[in-house]
Amino acid sequence: MIAAIAPTSLAQLVLRLGLAVPFWRSGMSKWDGFLQLNDVAVLLFTSEFQLHLPGGPYAFPAPAATAFAVACAEVLLPTFLVLGLATRLVALGLLAMTIVIQLTVPDGWPIHLTWAAMALGIVTWGAGKLSVDGWLATGSGRT
Repeated sequence: MIAAIAPTSLAQLVLRLGLAVPFWRSGMSKWDGFLQLNDVAVLLFTSEFQLHLPGGPYAFPAPAATAFAVACAEVLLPTFLVLGLATRLVALGLLAMTIVIQLTVPDGWPIHLTWAAMALGIVTWGAGKLSVDGWLATGSGRT
């Protein structure tokens, strides 16, 4: 009965959407136009964000390039995740980003733990039937 109300494929879709939204929103806030970062995004990586590692904190290397790479990843990876394209690899990328975010904002661990759990669930169980990956697997005869 529970499977009829909440099929696995629906749960996998909701999991993908739940993980994609915070990264998408963060990524969209960093842009002023097509491939044009806003000043705040660069400022954050230049003066605010630091990696809290033993012996640190340490500044991010090449802050402008790092800000650009992060902003691109925060838009592209959630897009792929929602579509369910290369889902496990994309979720692994978002998990890596979550780890770096945790090292940057250590007090945010409750939400970061939630993101990590969602990413691990997606890496483990994949995108499901309601995805490009699922469609490609069906078309190629894989299940």
